[in-house]
Amino acid sequence: MKNQPQNETHGLTARVLFLVLLIAPINCYLLIQMELVRYTFPTWVVPLSNVIFILAGVLILDRLIRFVVPSLAFRVGELLLLYVMLSFATTLAGCDVLQAVLSVLGHAFWFATEENEWKTLFWPHIPEWLTVNDKKVLQGYYLGESSFYTNAHLRVWVPVILAWLALFLVLAFIFLCLNTILRRQWADRERLTFPIIQLPLQMTNPTSNFFRNKRMWIGFAIAAGISLFNGLSTLYPSIPHIPVTRRFFTFLDPPLSFYDGVTVAFYPFAIGIMFLMPLDVLFSTALFYFLYRNELALASVYGLDTLPKFPYQDEQAFGAFVGLCVFFLWVGRHHFRHVLQNAFRRRSDGDDAGEPMRYRTAVWGLVGGLILFAFAMHRAGMSLWIASMFSLLFLVTPIITTRIRAEAGIFVHAYHWQAPRYVLNTILGSRRLGPQNLTALSVCFFNRDYRPQQMPHQLEAFKIAEQANINPRRMLVAILISTVIGILVYFWVQLHLYYEKGAASGYFGPWALGYGREYFRRLTDFLYYRTDTNWLGVLFMGIGFGVMGLLTYFRVKFFWLPLHPLGYVMASNQEMSDLWAPILICLVLKWAILKHGGIRSYRRAIPFFLGLVLGDFLMGSVWSLLNVLLNTTMYQFYP
Repeated sequence: MKNQPQNETHGLTARVLFLVLLIAPINCYLLIQMELVRYTFPTWVVPLSNVIFILAGVLILDRLIRFVVPSLAFRVGELLLLYVMLSFATTLAGCDVLQAVLSVLGHAFWFATEENEWKTLFWPHIPEWLTVNDKKVLQGYYLGESSFYTNAHLRVWVPVILAWLALFLVLAFIFLCLNTILRRQWADRERLTFPIIQLPLQMTNPTSNFFRNKRMWIGFAIAAGISLFNGLSTLYPSIPHIPVTRRFFTFLDPPLSFYDGVTVAFYPFAIGIMFLMPLDVLFSTALFYFLYRNELALASVYGLDTLPKFPYQDEQAFGAFVGLCVFFLWVGRHHFRHVLQNAFRRRSDGDDAGEPMRYRTAVWGLVGGLILFAFAMHRAGMSLWIASMFSLLFLVTPIITTRIRAEAGIFVHAYHWQAPRYVLNTILGSRRLGPQNLTALSVCFFNRDYRPQQMPHQLEAFKIAEQANINPRRMLVAILISTVIGILVYFWVQLHLYYEKGAASGYFGPWALGYGREYFRRLTDFLYYRTDTNWLGVLFMGIGFGVMGLLTYFRVKFFWLPLHPLGYVMASNQEMSDLWAPILICLVLKWAILKHGGIRSYRRAIPFFLGLVLGDFLMGSVWSLLNVLLNTTMYQFYP
């Protein structure tokens, strides 16, 4: 059900923009404190817990405004635009995006020594326009007790910040073009359910009676009560702890010892979110994860674990990703043919009037954006053909994670080893890539683990626009504005803090330097220990592609078979060790509710599970805020 009357549309109002500009720096500061200083990661989880907390706060404020001056109350479209824009700003400020990028920009120059030989190994290949090599400028950055706002510092940092801003805007535009092309096929024709946006939609929908639903408040009370109890237990250890966060168990005796330990977690918010996943996706994900764990156990039994990376899960996953992309092209071939016909016609048939942009603009914008991005990567040091391959390979994982979010709604997706730098190294080998390409691949990365990323948020934003009757082209403008705000605010806040405290002072924890250390250590290994094509890895990419081909064939021919292709790729999620227990719980609960109560009982149960998410997020965010404000150890609801 849509939130607004059919004729009501909303643009980006001045007060929404004011709120975003006011909240974004505070939000960014708190993210840095939580993720770098205190090692808890709200940007790993969608919907973003800190943004839900802010939205809840604005809704409370709106209630007061409505009581005093009803004419000044927020409209639903404004609340949803605020949610979308803060989600983008938060995503870009996350630990896997700009926190990781900033860690790399000066690392190779500040930590170069005679022993590591970085000066001769890869200094000549580092792109100067994307990094900072002035040690006088870097001294305050790493040691602190300085100011970012000096002419010498600004003169060096501003061009680098603007260069990264331009690159991220090119990527944002590429993703917008892709989402414009995909939106109708996925959202309208295949009717994907977009589970991740259901909570903010329900929170802001005045006709849903969400906050008057008793089942929602029962779920809220259970999740918030567990978090409150565990928070008090952290402060006062004599109070018992309810074990819902991750626990790791090891076994000494076979056959359980072959499984190399088991992680168990029962996050209330995870159960709430994953209850919305389709039943066949829940079943398939659980099945393929247990098959994978048994593969590892059998490899240990028969000595196959001596083969590095066996059973090559990451390579299988990448092959499956490519297979899924081919399957999506085939399933949507009629729609994509129509899009291309519109792109090459002199006049559009008007069928794309309700899209974020015209199909012609989207198709040619995608082509032009990819060419521009490949040219930028070439300027950063990649050979032209590697830059072209990198630009295309870079799209694979965002497309698949966008589909996963739109159809399955899993709350975290980590696919570190599906990044183009590792795929290219497997296919070509570090020897063929050479020092210049390897250095550029190490510096030019835009998402470390693909947990927070732009493309899924964009498609979800367009679905929100459809549900709330917001003009999709105004939503597109809001996305671009929030991208600019998120990047500039993050660089400003982080550089201000680093020059004040010092990135290497220890105040910010290991990951202030850890990302740079990780990438340049791997680059050093690539350059010292040259490798050729990893044919075994390529073989397992082919196996993953083949398995995905079989699964998609079964999906089409035997629609009653509860094997969903997404389950195969979701089982390779690096965070699956934390997810298998909530998945099993949701599988059993959802099957029982649908079998014995039908779809009506399932719909009646949804508010309870959304209440679990809301209660865990709000109470968990309170503990995170107290952690920062009081500078003491508090309960972390995730991880």
